[in-house]
Amino acid sequence: MTIRDIAELAGVSAATVSRTMNGKDGVGQATRARIERLVAEHQFTADSSAQQLSTGRSRAIAVVFPLHVSAVVMHPIYPALLGALCDAAEGAGYDVMLLTVSSPDRIGHLIDAVLRRRVDGVVLPAAGPRDRLIHDLRAVGAPTVVIGHRSTVDGVGWVDCTHDKAAAELTRMMIEGGRRNLTLLNGPKSVSACRLRSAGFWAAIKEAKQRVVATEVETEWEADAALVRARELFAAKPRPTAVLCGSDTIAASCLEAAREVGLSVPGDVAVTGFDDRSLGLHTTPTLTSVQMPLRETGEAAAQLLIAMIEGDPPKRRHVVLPTRVVVRESAALP
Repeated sequence: MTIRDIAELAGVSAATVSRTMNGKDGVGQATRARIERLVAEHQFTADSSAQQLSTGRSRAIAVVFPLHVSAVVMHPIYPALLGALCDAAEGAGYDVMLLTVSSPDRIGHLIDAVLRRRVDGVVLPAAGPRDRLIHDLRAVGAPTVVIGHRSTVDGVGWVDCTHDKAAAELTRMMIEGGRRNLTLLNGPKSVSACRLRSAGFWAAIKEAKQRVVATEVETEWEADAALVRARELFAAKPRPTAVLCGSDTIAASCLEAAREVGLSVPGDVAVTGFDDRSLGLHTTPTLTSVQMPLRETGEAAAQLLIAMIEGDPPKRRHVVLPTRVVVRESAALP
């Protein structure tokens, strides 16, 4: 059974059957119902290889991480982001392929998949400012959307959230609460989000009318590395009275370091996180954090990429979504 056989049985053109099966407009309600009934009766499915030959598309997108798969699935953010992105892509009739480029020699594997049209476009959820993959994808004309990095490469779409505004809001909250010695315990500066959080922190410090002592310390994301940095902070004189952390994992390590030296939180030192995953609800005290719009980010990235693939001019090629500060016990105002 071919699409032409279904068209002959329905008394319509093959193009009308194709529009019906792909959910496109331009087919009357009665005709659409007749075609759908025939498709169900004959258990007809379109040949994906033939579709690819006729349209030049695979109806698949690749989500590419510069990490090993184990690091992706254990990450506090990526599973939720991937779930939203895949749901949106599936709803639009696209399959999602997860690829990892954990070493430079794997880049050729991805470019080959694009050139052979095994994927129609690419989402990069962990790209940075020096990521050569963005330029390589643009060089072969692949529709590309970046998450969490505001790329300046022409033709590349991106979706991000207000890391800088959230960091500034947290900083102002600490200053207004009487904290005068503030430290930003940030993640790696190679990550675009961390640079934005740094910018927000220092902007709020600069605009503060009160005299404030401020420092910024960089750490890796892992809990053990963050614990070492937090211990160093609390061993210094004077100790910080507020520590704004680049993630909830870093903040949890900071809480542990404070307990080790007998500091009360938030009495002696306020601690805040970033991400607002479930971890923050189970720390002692519960963690003030920044809630990021993960579902909205994944959906927006999928929608933007599909619009680029299908040649529909997207309303916005660059999307900035709002964050929300969630105040809990670790930074409660006195």
